[in-house]
Amino acid sequence: MASQRSFEQMADEEIRSAVGLAAGTDGSGLDAATQARVFATELIRARGRFAHHRALYAAFVGAGKPAMVENLDEEGDGRAVPAKLVFVDDAPGPEVEADPLLRVWTERTLLEALTEERAVQDFFAALLDELAPRLAS
Repeated sequence: MASQRSFEQMADEEIRSAVGLAAGTDGSGLDAATQARVFATELIRARGRFAHHRALYAAFVGAGKPAMVENLDEEGDGRAVPAKLVFVDDAPGPEVEADPLLRVWTERTLLEALTEERAVQDFFAALLDELAPRLAS
């Protein structure tokens, strides 16, 4: 069975073909109301991620430690180490960095995540502003 190539690696025409978008259209294949709902959903999701990162940053600053490890395992039995958040004096080793269920945060990585989520919010808000006149008609 052939594996699906990542959309990030596909050319625009390959992406259109993979999801059934007609060539030569505006690319969306959606009416303005549906497109607005999709953009609004993504804006709300970005706001949620921003709030999560902001809460992590507040906890991080309050702890006064140089690194924090977040356990992303929501299915665990509660015996996982670290629990949900652990603040550490030394950077975790490569085994922690390699674990996909553990996220290591520093002040820099948290600020980068906040900046990125703010940009995503701005992007979707601008798209919605652009669509607004088409929704009113």
